[in-house]
Amino acid sequence: MRKKKRTDDAAAFEKLMWERQYLGGRFPEPSEEPSADVQPPPEQPSTQEAPHGPEPTEGDSQDLLEGDRRGRGKRSDKVTGLHVVLQQIQRDGFPHPATGGFVMVPRVIKALLCLEPLAVIQVVFEIFEQTVGWEDKQGLHGRREWARLPLRHFELACGMDNMQVLRGLKRAMQRGYILRRPRLDSFEYAIRWAESPLRGSEKDSLEST
Repeated sequence: MRKKKRTDDAAAFEKLMWERQYLGGRFPEPSEEPSADVQPPPEQPSTQEAPHGPEPTEGDSQDLLEGDRRGRGKRSDKVTGLHVVLQQIQRDGFPHPATGGFVMVPRVIKALLCLEPLAVIQVVFEIFEQTVGWEDKQGLHGRREWARLPLRHFELACGMDNMQVLRGLKRAMQRGYILRRPRLDSFEYAIRWAESPLRGSEKDSLEST
């Protein structure tokens, strides 16, 4: 059962990767990639040192805000499509943006990379990828502004479990990096841009977190 679930997760992630369209190019069609001989690596025991103390819970908002140490948490040990992508990068190198597609991010994101927990970095980058990573002639500067992303999407795209996704999203909203609004049975997410003042519903959503 666990092996079938890992296979399903990897297939879902691979489908997600092929469906993405980026400024400056798209991923090649699946038929162009010699993926038949690429297999997910065997499951390896985690060598990451366990964090000290108990794992924070959903209600530990004060600890999340006031913590002065950059807690990364434990990575998911299950094999996903991310492992296949990492194996391809290690074997072939990074695809050049001119042919492999790229996502525009501001240079100040380096501050998040250096100072924020990994869960926050992953969810913020995924929202960058799913918003400004897509063309939308009706959107700001011709890019998509909002993306409907269920929790399962973040789990597959970021290789995190449900609680890690929830913690990352909660802190990202509390810190003012992203915006969220209800959409059908899920939520839509957007990057909070400096030149765009908060509209009423967006400000209420941010302040209620």
